[in-house]
Amino acid sequence: MDGKTPCWFDKNSVNEVKFCEEFLKEKPLKCVNNVFYSIDGTLSDDVVSGNIYNRLSGFVTNGIARKTDNLLKALKLHCHSENFKICENEIYLKNGILRTDGIFYNANKFCVNRLNVSYVPEIFSRGELPVNFLKFLSEMLDSEDIITLQEYLGYCLIPSTKGQAALFVIGNGGEGKSCIGVVLREIFGNAMLTGNFQRVETDKFFRYNL
Repeated sequence: MDGKTPCWFDKNSVNEVKFCEEFLKEKPLKCVNNVFYSIDGTLSDDVVSGNIYNRLSGFVTNGIARKTDNLLKALKLHCHSENFKICENEIYLKNGILRTDGIFYNANKFCVNRLNVSYVPEIFSRGELPVNFLKFLSEMLDSEDIITLQEYLGYCLIPSTKGQAALFVIGNGGEGKSCIGVVLREIFGNAMLTGNFQRVETDKFFRYNL
């Protein structure tokens, strides 16, 4: 670089390979099945396009939308990766990796889904409990049903379907059953698929996603 002009820009021309190399040096990404992943989780095309546009806008004045689209496609090719290796004994969190044997690593790696929560080991040593959530469960479910729900949610935390388990929470309206879904959505983010039985019957794409 000559001080201000980036190495990938020459007059009105953008060197796509150099642009991708510099982009990924500053923000490492991988593209798996046409989806961008950073070390923190998935990134939408809109977010990546916005970053590309911001880099171009100081130098490109004409056809910037088209150049942004082209660079987005080039970036997907440049950082294309095979599917991530699935480790069924690891839970990926915002601040590290928790193994199912209880060992926690304060390190991150690329993964399909990172839970939107942090692990704080000190909570257990201090004997702290999620009082409000446990109170909510005790008001909605019997004690044995709470254990069943907790076991099912444990299956959801690991990247495996070996449990082949489904859970139906049945009751009257207004009892708080849907609040469980709200909590799970906050934890799992876009990795959680929501819908209804009617869509299972009528929407083939919804069945595919399931």
